[in-house]
Amino acid sequence: MKSDTARRSGLALVLILLGTAAGAAQPPAERRNFVACPILQDTDTVPCWLAEYDGETYFLGIQTDSGGWSPPWLGHRVLVEAKLAGGPRICGGVPLTSDQPASALPSGTVDGRALPNPPPVSVMRELDPSCNTMLPADPRYHIAGRRGPGPNTAESALRRFPPPAAPPVPSPPFESRTFTLHYEFDSELAARTINEALRAVQYAQAVHARRMTIRAYRGAALLSDGTVLPEIAGIARLRSEEILRTLTRLGLPPSVVLDTQWSDTPQPVDGVTDPEGRRTELEVIP
Repeated sequence: MKSDTARRSGLALVLILLGTAAGAAQPPAERRNFVACPILQDTDTVPCWLAEYDGETYFLGIQTDSGGWSPPWLGHRVLVEAKLAGGPRICGGVPLTSDQPASALPSGTVDGRALPNPPPVSVMRELDPSCNTMLPADPRYHIAGRRGPGPNTAESALRRFPPPAAPPVPSPPFESRTFTLHYEFDSELAARTINEALRAVQYAQAVHARRMTIRAYRGAALLSDGTVLPEIAGIARLRSEEILRTLTRLGLPPSVVLDTQWSDTPQPVDGVTDPEGRRTELEVIP
């Protein structure tokens, strides 16, 4: 039986040929899409995450819980899908950013300037022990995280924020509505968009929905060197199964008839909108 790596390599070669034939040989020049080991650069406040590609070092973001992104992990390579942010280097790296910021506010500042919104970074499933580079703190780098360095204080631990506003009550005639969840590469957990599943359940409850269709997709990524990297086979099925369990836990009425579909064919790639291909759509039908 072929290994997962062998299967992935064979399919990647086929997709490279298909992408080239379709004219999608490389992403735009301002894009930087690559797989590399992350590098942890310490500072006197919060660490920076860097990565090296094609002889250059790039700044990804800082280690924070307020940046609207998932930082890399040491011990794993990461898929970076970004565009050049412009401006001076940060922590020694050329800054990268996202086409669609995950947060309305910057994650912090560097030398008084707002940090760019970090790009999508997906932690690859496979362990890679060589991804273990940690650089000592450098006094040249002055980073201020949005929350601030150090542990939470007793005051902040007791702080209570107001609950979110209740969703608007829909009025008839009710219409079908689709809610979309997006994923990191090779992941079946929609960590950053799982609230869309809750919104779908709330809408289904409000309109007394008859049916809900789950459509899960498998994505791919067009890298800067022209390689097309597909997600693992079966990821769309895993996404559909995971979201089905989530909908049940969120209280989807048992009267709603569920239709589950998935496509194991990787979505088309262009090097810009590829993250949108990693998705699950929940269509609520009154």
